[in-house]
Amino acid sequence: MKKSVAILLIGALLLTACDVPFVGRRFRGTGWGPGAFDSNGERIYFTATNEEGDRIPYRGGPDFGGMMRGTYLTCASCHGPDARGGEHAMHMWVMDAPDIRWSALAGHAEEGREEEGGEDEEHAEYDLETFRMAVVEGRHPDGDPLDEAMPRWQMSDDDLADLAEYLKSLP
Repeated sequence: MKKSVAILLIGALLLTACDVPFVGRRFRGTGWGPGAFDSNGERIYFTATNEEGDRIPYRGGPDFGGMMRGTYLTCASCHGPDARGGEHAMHMWVMDAPDIRWSALAGHAEEGREEEGGEDEEHAEYDLETFRMAVVEGRHPDGDPLDEAMPRWQMSDDDLADLAEYLKSLP
């Protein structure tokens, strides 16, 4: 009996240390801790929370048939820790996420989107407005829809600008 109570207490302490949200408690921050990120944009990229600790909601995104119930996507979930994207498996689903570093977004042909002639289609250069269209509305600069696997994030203009600045800082 004492062993069960000890295990239960240790589990509760670990959950508290990781800042796992409990019923009735507002989600504040992450288990990363203060000072873990150099900017609000970096925090948003890796945690989908802003510097105030507010979770950034989204709609859509990968559909895992309820397999990920209770989990939360971040930019890094799909685009990787360096924002270079690539093909990877998420549970039993394989996705090919694009490179979203600003240098890749700004004026490059988007691989995989081809015109009828078989050549990569050029898109307008990304700026803050076209970046907002992609992140919030799920549209390319030319208005074509992004893949349905791309979540439509509901973030403030300030958070969006901070995220863009973070992506601009990546080599």
